[in-house]
Amino acid sequence: MISNAMTAPRGFEGVMLGATLQDLIQMECLTLATRSVRVETHDKVGVIYFAGGQVVHAQVGGVYGEEAFYEMLRWRNGNFTIQDGVRPTEETITRHWQGLLLESASRNDETNVAELQMGGEVIQLDKAQFMQRDPVLEVLADPEVISGVQFSEDGSLLEAKSDDAENMQAAFAYNIELLRLIGQSLGAENLREVDLFGRQNKGICVLNEKSVACFVTTPKANFAQITKKLV
Repeated sequence: MISNAMTAPRGFEGVMLGATLQDLIQMECLTLATRSVRVETHDKVGVIYFAGGQVVHAQVGGVYGEEAFYEMLRWRNGNFTIQDGVRPTEETITRHWQGLLLESASRNDETNVAELQMGGEVIQLDKAQFMQRDPVLEVLADPEVISGVQFSEDGSLLEAKSDDAENMQAAFAYNIELLRLIGQSLGAENLREVDLFGRQNKGICVLNEKSVACFVTTPKANFAQITKKLV
């Protein structure tokens, strides 16, 4: 059953058209929301709870925690109800919200691959040829690039060269969002590149309409060449 915290609704309702549940989750987290989102699709009902911009609990029927969260993210469409200030009776999720979205995307990719294999021939790409066509992989292969991640606007990890890609993405995404908010207040909304300089290493983020690519490099790295490859 759904938690009793759902009684006394305060909020608004909507239909998810032209957007995904991932989009809604990202918006709630980036605005540091504390509320619940009740999602209905066909004969299923689930609830996701947010506290301070983090996902802290999810429930679908008798399933709780991350598994309930991933179940809802597999739904294609649905209606939602948002209630402000609602907290769950228990917190079953501790993973960072971006890590949850990354894990969900990974699970969906595995499902899609399984379906492709069942449907017929699996096409394999030559890795060397693919890297020549992908500018992000080309940059990651640069000896001056220590680590890097590329992720989409919805938080899906696309490429990575890191021992801890999840935390690396989370750190870069957080700083980029802060810079975007600062840029909006100053009338400079089109953030396209961020250069970072530390005591031992440098960092660069290149943004476009579809994704963000961030890299940690040695001091010798040529940012102009990296940017040229990615834009």
